[in-house]
Amino acid sequence: MTLLNKLSISSAISVAVFLVLGTVGTNPAQAALFKFTFEGEGANGYFIYDDSANKIEPLGANFPLAEYDGSVEKYSVNAGGILAQGIKGLQQDIHDEARNIVYLGRAGNLGYDDTVDDFILYVPPAARGQQYGLSIRFTYPEGTFSDSVALRTGVPDTARLRVYPYWDFPNTTGDYTFEGTVKTKIEKIPEPESVSALLGVSAWFLFRRQRRQLLSARINSSEPI
Repeated sequence: MTLLNKLSISSAISVAVFLVLGTVGTNPAQAALFKFTFEGEGANGYFIYDDSANKIEPLGANFPLAEYDGSVEKYSVNAGGILAQGIKGLQQDIHDEARNIVYLGRAGNLGYDDTVDDFILYVPPAARGQQYGLSIRFTYPEGTFSDSVALRTGVPDTARLRVYPYWDFPNTTGDYTFEGTVKTKIEKIPEPESVSALLGVSAWFLFRRQRRQLLSARINSSEPI
């Protein structure tokens, strides 16, 4: 019985150590997921995106426009009668997925304002099963993004929202069918590895305490350990 107890404790501690080392000591640099949430009168929703997505500069490095193709993992939009939702992986082609597009003022091009910064959720036609794409545009004051087209990890708490359900650039952009003010925020989604590491550390200390208690009990009872 004593040998069984010792083996059980040893095995448990080994598992705890393996869990800690496996979650803390490996993969130090992981891609992070962020959740953009918005809510206002007549509009609400969210989209989750991967900050390691491939950056594309379709008009050249000197033009304030960047696309992050296939970056959106999941989205749900309800705005002005437009209902849209999707999960990455349901389409066969990654280019059928939603995309994040971050860009700065475009001086009146395609109906864009000339002194604003925009953060956009774009759903291509193939992902909608329709002729047109869906452009969900969140507009902030000029300079909000500090002259950068990097994928955002934070935004002001208020934006102007416009919804373009007939987006077919460059043939036609259609017109927006909804405009309103919404509250916006971006939150980083906790990494599963971090949670596992915390559980591993907790297990280590628990088994360590139990082992000490068992050893103390054996010594006090003069039973071989």
